[in-house]
Amino acid sequence: NCGAGPQHCMSLRRRLEKRLPQREALSNSRWLRRFAHLLHEPTLWHFGRRSVARSAGYGFALAFFPIPIHMLLVFPLAWFRRLNLPVVVGALWITNPVTWVPFFYFAYRVGLLFTGEAAQPAEALPLAADWASIQAVLDQIWLPLCLGSLICGVVAGLLGYAVIDGLWRLSIMRRWRARHARP
Repeated sequence: NCGAGPQHCMSLRRRLEKRLPQREALSNSRWLRRFAHLLHEPTLWHFGRRSVARSAGYGFALAFFPIPIHMLLVFPLAWFRRLNLPVVVGALWITNPVTWVPFFYFAYRVGLLFTGEAAQPAEALPLAADWASIQAVLDQIWLPLCLGSLICGVVAGLLGYAVIDGLWRLSIMRRWRARHARP
């Protein structure tokens, strides 16, 4: 309970800073070592309300894009848009090998609603693990998948931004009220 005093209440900012990857760990990564000098940009590590909410929004939006190179896009996006790198990466990881299929199936179904197309029956799709079969499936579902991914990405990004910004504001108001309620 934050009413017991500031020493007993860890802020959201400190929790995020403690749990997300640190600059030194990313700089020492063999994949990012070549770009380590770019990691010294202060805005990539700023844990302010707006920075965290924007970064999470971008990460949630990018998570719905049906491309296999999310992690290659996230660093340039964070650097050019001045986003908090650990937060945008963390938000992007909502799509992972466990959640990937349900996320993109949902996006495909949303796309079907907006295109008016009928769902492809599983029997009509060649479900093999070779490139020709994958390309044949994508030829049949690409439009609803891409449109649904775009819609879901925009909605997830806006909702993510709004929820995180709202929760952060609520946390600030509660701490302010608790501080001013003490004698």
